[in-house]
Amino acid sequence: MIANHACVTVACDICKYVYDQDESHSVHFDDLAEARNALTGLGWTITADGEAICSMDDGEHQAAIAALMPPEPVMQVPGQLGFDGTEAGS
Repeated sequence: MIANHACVTVACDICKYVYDQDESHSVHFDDLAEARNALTGLGWTITADGEAICSMDDGEHQAAIAALMPPEPVMQVPGQLGFDGTEAGS
């Protein structure tokens, strides 16, 4: 019998690497949740809008991950001198 089945495959949005377990064929997941759970356990980053970033550790991938991070908080309380010598709140 020939049957049509919907499935999910995943490719890195940075380098276009298609996830495969043993380098012989792409892996087909039943749904997005299964794909997300499997790949985050392997070091992939899946963003809220569905972008997939593999675990490759090069500059382009690291820049994409860094762009997802919020800015560093300013840690200065009122009355405390900042590194530039100015007082917070003045």
